[in-house]
Amino acid sequence: MAHAVVNDPQARFIEQCTQGRKVRNIAGTGFSVAQARTNSTDPNLANATAIKAQTEYKSFFVAPCDCKVVRIYVNGTPYVDMASSGTTYVQVYKAVIGASDTALLTDNTASGIQVGEATLGSATVLDTAIDGTLSSTAGVVNLLEGQHVYAKIVVSNHNVDARGYISLCMEWTPTD
Repeated sequence: MAHAVVNDPQARFIEQCTQGRKVRNIAGTGFSVAQARTNSTDPNLANATAIKAQTEYKSFFVAPCDCKVVRIYVNGTPYVDMASSGTTYVQVYKAVIGASDTALLTDNTASGIQVGEATLGSATVLDTAIDGTLSSTAGVVNLLEGQHVYAKIVVSNHNVDARGYISLCMEWTPTD
């Protein structure tokens, strides 16, 4: 049977609910940030994703169909505790063939979501989820079938006082 295109988003929502399908899907990945990879004694971590003064890229989603990103958020267990003036950011990009890759988040002047600083990760600060601000530029959060989404993790050239374990999640919904 042929698939009928549904142009009314409310009709699609109602149809998905009546069929018991998920309206939002979640893709996620985890990564760790440490001072060095020399051993596994805090603030070091032998298998850390990123360390002091390093930029790392991590793949985490390939669109199975045309879809729209509806939310990106992070959570830390804990976030990265950095020395004074130190920062760690995570930005999410979609790969674009024949053009520059496009940042999906506009937080912190397009640096992404801040997941590490001097106060994050301390015993006095709860590690609650942080929502990213999706780009409002038309079409940025729309993905084509097979399009690749990846994260860029940037750790400043400051000491990591306590390593962090970060979960990055992206909610998406199929589009017709």
